Amino acid sequence: MDDKIIPLYNRPPLPSWWKPPERKKSPKKFLLFRALCFISIARPSADHFWVSLTQDDEWEEQRKKILMRLNNTNIMAGLLLTTTAVFVSTQPPLASLLPYTMRPCYFFAFFSFTHALGSLLCGIAVVNIYDACDRTWAKDVMTSSRFRLCCTFIFIGWPSISLTISIILLITSLLIACYAPGVWWLQMLVTIEVMSWAWLPPLFLWCAVP
Repeated sequence: MDDKIIPLYNRPPLPSWWKPPERKKSPKKFLLFRALCFISIARPSADHFWVSLTQDDEWEEQRKKILMRLNNTNIMAGLLLTTTAVFVSTQPPLASLLPYTMRPCYFFAFFSFTHALGSLLCGIAVVNIYDACDRTWAKDVMTSSRFRLCCTFIFIGWPSISLTISIILLITSLLIACYAPGVWWLQMLVTIEVMSWAWLPPLFLWCAVP
């Protein structure tokens, strides 16, 4: 057995505010808490994160994983920020095929730009703070209550949430620009392209969530 793995009988008990709300009493709160855990720490529950706060080795490994994911999110947000900046600041070379300067397209592209910027700003801030904090401070301060725990998970997961919203808004802007001119072959190609990957997110959720 790996020395870093803590046996079940030696693990510290999970505090009550770390446990998800009872499913029968509050099904919505239960689902929201599970979704928050899944988005922020890529786990359906907070049990593994709590264990990492009780052991130095586990904490360092967990922190490296979260920082690596946040850094990857920041890189993607920077690339998306550059892409959306092009759409909101330039004229289309072929306005008859892809008029992305139409008012609805421009609005969606602009809001995509703002969410990408927000994702980058929040991601950089969370990386700097999370890299500087130690295990004791994270355990006794940042997660000392249900409210603080949820806020910490929101801060960790918000860059990914904002980046996802930005991507969806940019895709919506491009879809409107593709369907607006009424070119049938372009509409057919776009429809085939959308259908070719639209089934992937539901399938991933079905495979990832127990």
